[in-house]
Amino acid sequence: MNLGDGVADLHMHTVASDGTSTVAERVEQARDRDLPVIAITDHDCIADSLTDRVAHHDDVTVVTGVEVRADLDGEKVELLGYFVEPDADALEEVLAQAREYRTERNRKLAARLTELTDPRFDYEQLADSAPGMLGRPHFAQRLVAEGVVDSVGEAFEEYLGAEGQAYVPMERVPHERVIEALHDAGGLVSLAHPGRMDRLDLPAAVARLAETGLDALEVRYPYGPDPAITVDEAAALADEYGLLHTGGSDCHGPGSGKFRIGDVRLPRAELRALTDAAGIELP
Repeated sequence: MNLGDGVADLHMHTVASDGTSTVAERVEQARDRDLPVIAITDHDCIADSLTDRVAHHDDVTVVTGVEVRADLDGEKVELLGYFVEPDADALEEVLAQAREYRTERNRKLAARLTELTDPRFDYEQLADSAPGMLGRPHFAQRLVAEGVVDSVGEAFEEYLGAEGQAYVPMERVPHERVIEALHDAGGLVSLAHPGRMDRLDLPAAVARLAETGLDALEVRYPYGPDPAITVDEAAALADEYGLLHTGGSDCHGPGSGKFRIGDVRLPRAELRALTDAAGIELP
């Protein structure tokens, strides 16, 4: 399966969360790569410029999406919502709660890094300087800038990742509430990057989520070596539970280490299945 064959990259982030590009810059990047459809899926928030479920910018269509961290029986899952109404009340409440949990985690993380490293990590200063919502990538960039580590990857390995010295777990919104809110906003719900979920019994997790209303599985994703599940296996798992297919590059933009917009694309037929399910017509 060639991940670059297709017409839509349905997973990327902007400066509204932890990306390095604006929505407008994303549109230009998509145009440069002859990519007709993109979805903006920022963490726990929706960029202010996304005011409709879908927006057309001449030859590039932008789908309004969001990526929400959720709790599944005590474990973390990330759920992608697509074609959502940005101002839906229930969704706004869920995203506000998720952001509050993130703020609590970030305050604790700043304090822990201050204890472990020479630089002082002032939460308020970091939050004010972040172009969007403060996240672990911003802490990683600060660690690199201060010479504590040599790269963002090393920052996560040594300090910020689940096995890192400064790791702080984050409280999560129950998956049932997230799925319900995304559906109430007119959206479809996909489980993000299942190949990264090596801590879970994946078939059991997908079955549990499907019972609660999961619509799709992110089949196409740019995994490194030894993912928990391959792209082909993810496709088979999605079909087993009658789930639609989604896919995307999880691009964070220039300078992020993950500038890969359009490297992963969803084929037109699978995009059409999504738009039909959402009641959306694309050019």
